[in-house]
Amino acid sequence: MKENKRRPLLAIFAVNFIWGFDFVAIDYMMDYVTPIVFTMSRLVIGCGLLLILSFVKNKGVHIKKEDLLRVLICGGLGMGIYFSIENWGVGLTSASFSSLIMATLPIFGMIADRLFFGNKITPVKVVCVIFSVLGVYLLVSGEPLGMNLKGLFVMILAAVIWTVYMVMVKPLYEKYDLLTLLTGLFIAGLIVETPILLLSNPTGLEITGIGIIITVATTLVCFVLGELAYTYALGKLSVTVVASFENVLPIVACVLSFIIFGTMLTGMQIIGGLIIMTAVTTIAFKG
Repeated sequence: MKENKRRPLLAIFAVNFIWGFDFVAIDYMMDYVTPIVFTMSRLVIGCGLLLILSFVKNKGVHIKKEDLLRVLICGGLGMGIYFSIENWGVGLTSASFSSLIMATLPIFGMIADRLFFGNKITPVKVVCVIFSVLGVYLLVSGEPLGMNLKGLFVMILAAVIWTVYMVMVKPLYEKYDLLTLLTGLFIAGLIVETPILLLSNPTGLEITGIGIIITVATTLVCFVLGELAYTYALGKLSVTVVASFENVLPIVACVLSFIIFGTMLTGMQIIGGLIIMTAVTTIAFKG
């Protein structure tokens, strides 16, 4: 593997690993807060931290005037609207089922790569995407998915929105350092999410000590640190390769189910996990 690909590949693998934990945390939190409130809470915490770091390191957040609209749209979609819809979808279904639907990202990513960046859709990519989706299906097929039609469409919508975000934000990586870009995206997400929160008029929320700890911890590790790693990887790799690593999420979800609930993996689930890892590794080398 080329040295210039090793670090971003490790980064995208690591971020999808910790996002597997995030799906489980979201599944828990949706019993206590609304999707928009949870997203907004994490944006406020994330913005505060990133702004402090930006002023210490870069003396502020410096975005060029010609890029303000793109940053606003990207941040609004990727840091605001997407996560609200993802939280909603997880709440309607389950962490396992939601991660299964996010396995459709490689398909959208491959098409986007072809349409917007001119990357070829090779037979190897097609085969790997098909097998990775099949592997995810086998992995979660033995789990109580809690599926309903509304949740299915919500998660597909989330996958489409995240693909649009990846395509739109990619050109910004050559113009800004990671901290500046991510801070700008978080601020944009907060701007877009604020009126959505006010219009939603949330009521009847139950805030617990454990809920506060989960919110803060997942914000710092999964949201801020995870987005930093994701932003770095997306700037170095193709959209197809980055999207393919979303298939790591169900592996983490199933392992957590075993650790927390004692759910034993079946033979088919083990086979599914092996298929996913083989497909992801192959597309990483060939992408």
